[in-house]
Amino acid sequence: MGTNSISESSVTYLPNAADRRQLMDIKESLSALQEEMQQLLDKQFDAMSSQEDFPVAMLKIPGSPDRPLTTELADVLLKVADQLSRGKAVFVAPYDTTLTTQDAADYLGVSRPTLVKLLEQGDIPFTRIGRHRRVTLSDLQHYAAARHEKNIRIFDDVARDENPCATLDNPLVSQHT
Repeated sequence: MGTNSISESSVTYLPNAADRRQLMDIKESLSALQEEMQQLLDKQFDAMSSQEDFPVAMLKIPGSPDRPLTTELADVLLKVADQLSRGKAVFVAPYDTTLTTQDAADYLGVSRPTLVKLLEQGDIPFTRIGRHRRVTLSDLQHYAAARHEKNIRIFDDVARDENPCATLDNPLVSQHT
């Protein structure tokens, strides 16, 4: 499943199509198990939370009334805290947020001229406000997801067409393990 890369101390793993299918089956099995466990935990939690003395987490903001901390909000806060603890920036915005071309380019990790080219080619919908282009966050997310799926299909095709013997005979690939 893995091949040695040019560097002797690293290995690049590119699963072939059969390995990817097997990994997907394993992932689906684990997901099903996780869903069963979550359902069991949800039932236990429902039984506990229906008791009168069950404590409810509250969100306390100075100058505002206390609000119950919903499961969805707690999940978002945990994800934000996790990313911040790793030193990463966090971008929180409503799904229908409109972005400038520079913000949209930053979101996709491309240059602004590259983004403008994608807009003009019709790959990503946009609106004009005067001479300025604006892009919705949801359209960027759709484009990014479609681009990701396209890349996965390309990798699957490469893995399917890859001849392991040809890789082993390639002088640019180190044979050391």
